[in-house]
Amino acid sequence: MIEIRLRTAEIVTAILLLLGCAFLFWNTFSLPPSPMRGYPGAGFMPRLILGYTAVFIVFWLARRVRADGRDEPAEPFELRAYLVTLASVFGFVLLLGTAGFEAASFAVLLALLGPRMGNWLLAAAVAAGTTLILWAVFVLFLNVSLPVAFLPRFISF
Repeated sequence: MIEIRLRTAEIVTAILLLLGCAFLFWNTFSLPPSPMRGYPGAGFMPRLILGYTAVFIVFWLARRVRADGRDEPAEPFELRAYLVTLASVFGFVLLLGTAGFEAASFAVLLALLGPRMGNWLLAAAVAAGTTLILWAVFVLFLNVSLPVAFLPRFISF
């Protein structure tokens, strides 16, 4: 297990998030322009959100750089848990289009909850319930069309 100070972890995280915002901001310029003259195109809202996010990250980074972290105790960094979480997120992205929302979210939740809960049967039940709740929130309440495999894509009342 790696020991890392909280200040160092936050600075590294802020820098990585800032680089991610810059990369995504750069990608918004490939979005199509507005079909109507004088109106913002498809990249306007992502640029606005990413710009505000980057400003808040810069404030966070400046606050942590100025802070004195010499007396902070080192916290354990669980590399295995971090890698499982990272693999789960990438697995969700890859599975979403092919296996559908239900299978992808169930697999990710099971991979994240199983080792932490210890009881894999209970983790599977919680993952299944959470998947159904997420589907209900997005499909029933927010009327979002998800790439589902066996649950209805939308329900109109």
